[in-house]
Amino acid sequence: MKRRWTALLAMLSLAAASCRRAEPPLAEPLAEAFRPADTSASEDRGRRLFAEWCSDCHGAEGRGDGQNAYNLDPPPPDMSESLGALPGPRRRRIIEEGSTADGRSPLCPPFGRVLASGEIDELLAYLHWIEKAKFDSDSKTPRPAYSMTRKRYPL
Repeated sequence: MKRRWTALLAMLSLAAASCRRAEPPLAEPLAEAFRPADTSASEDRGRRLFAEWCSDCHGAEGRGDGQNAYNLDPPPPDMSESLGALPGPRRRRIIEEGSTADGRSPLCPPFGRVLASGEIDELLAYLHWIEKAKFDSDSKTPRPAYSMTRKRYPL
């Protein structure tokens, strides 16, 4: 009889343990270690998405100077200057449906089929970060405080 109660208690314990909520995924430790201090984790993930999906045309910092920009007519816009004219819902629509959804060039493809809604939110967070670009101390031209192309440590 005692064995039955022990077995029943063990099964109930296992069942209760399997019903726990899943813990949120851990942050990527290496990415967190190199994340610039003035960006949130969401903005940093958006920066990585931008580097993967957008930088070939828009450039690493969104200045319209990507490696494929010279092939495009019209060229991609400098986002540090043009984002202020686009409210958030229009930005989302351009990302999800492509630039033709906003009456622009058909050269920017729709990413709504390949990016999840949360990824688009992170990309929008990074675009907002580009928009509020910091000023360099030695010049008056706006530029993001973190550059994906700038070497951090000289050789």
